[in-house]
Amino acid sequence: MLSQIKQFLRREAILCLAVFLACASSFFQTPRLAYIDFDVLCVLLSLMLVVAGLKQVRFLDYVAVELLNRCVSRRQLTLALVGITYVSSMFVTNDVALLTFVPLALVIGKTLQLDMERIIILQTLAANLGSMLTPPGNPQNLFLYAHYNYSAGRFFCVMALPCLLSLAYIGVLIYRRMDAPLTLTLPSLPRPEQRTTLVLLALLLVNIAAVLHVLPKLWALGVTLAAVLLLNWRLLLAADYSLLLAFIGFFIFIGNISHTSIAAYLQSSLLGTAAGTYLAALISSQFISNVPAAMLLAGLTQEADALLLGVNIGGLGTMIASMASVISYKLFVAEQPTLAGRYLRTFLYYNFAGLLLIGGLVYCII
Repeated sequence: MLSQIKQFLRREAILCLAVFLACASSFFQTPRLAYIDFDVLCVLLSLMLVVAGLKQVRFLDYVAVELLNRCVSRRQLTLALVGITYVSSMFVTNDVALLTFVPLALVIGKTLQLDMERIIILQTLAANLGSMLTPPGNPQNLFLYAHYNYSAGRFFCVMALPCLLSLAYIGVLIYRRMDAPLTLTLPSLPRPEQRTTLVLLALLLVNIAAVLHVLPKLWALGVTLAAVLLLNWRLLLAADYSLLLAFIGFFIFIGNISHTSIAAYLQSSLLGTAAGTYLAALISSQFISNVPAAMLLAGLTQEADALLLGVNIGGLGTMIASMASVISYKLFVAEQPTLAGRYLRTFLYYNFAGLLLIGGLVYCII
């Protein structure tokens, strides 16, 4: 029983933290239903269902295999794997991008007898940095976008600079290595069923429109649920309901703490400036991950842009700064357990170099 509890705590660390904070803060302030942002929960659930559908029809896998079979050099292979991870993370989240394309990189490594350690680390960087450009790219963006009532134009304007800096950083890491020819022939995957795929892609566009305040969020959820029930009701079981519950816990915590004297003090001191908020977000992400950091600090500061930048760039650094990084690490170590130490050292080198370069430049601008 004790081992099962430990496994649950490790597996659902964010949920446990959210529940603890919600319960602890409720001793000092009576929680209210109004604290819970049901619009965010609607969009999050809708996106989870659509992404689960795209995974089921293997749409991303099919696109990736078709692209990779056209690569004739190691640099092209790296560009393809890293590029498709970077772009897809903007729409299907950094977690899903890594769960889809890291296993593909490992298969290619076995096929060609290549060391894929560096490529997988670059994929991890690409997923964490690419996902920061869009609201649905990761949970903290979706939350902050709704919490601070961002417009699409303002959000993209804030994130444009770190996105360009991240592209430059990843590009330098790719092109600084020597190129070599290769021949890659991956088995072609069956073409995804056209009608289902088109419906799912249309639903993805509907939900992105809902995130950007173009369509009502409840309406988008209703359309998504109806389509999922018609296509495959089992997709309802694929949603990450623990993340939804964690969001509810954080909403209650933020609502409770925002009415306390502690919040007023922090708002007038450390978190009362853009620079202070940015550094607090950057540093706290290194220890508790950027999703909880965003939700903890959102109730304590009005410096929306600084917080948004801090938690996104704060996904670089330690392994737990972004929990998506843990996904690729576990996938790699499961295949290459003897290289775990070397992977971790290389990962930390690339991540902290990126954190210092990108984070430092953004701080100077702030």
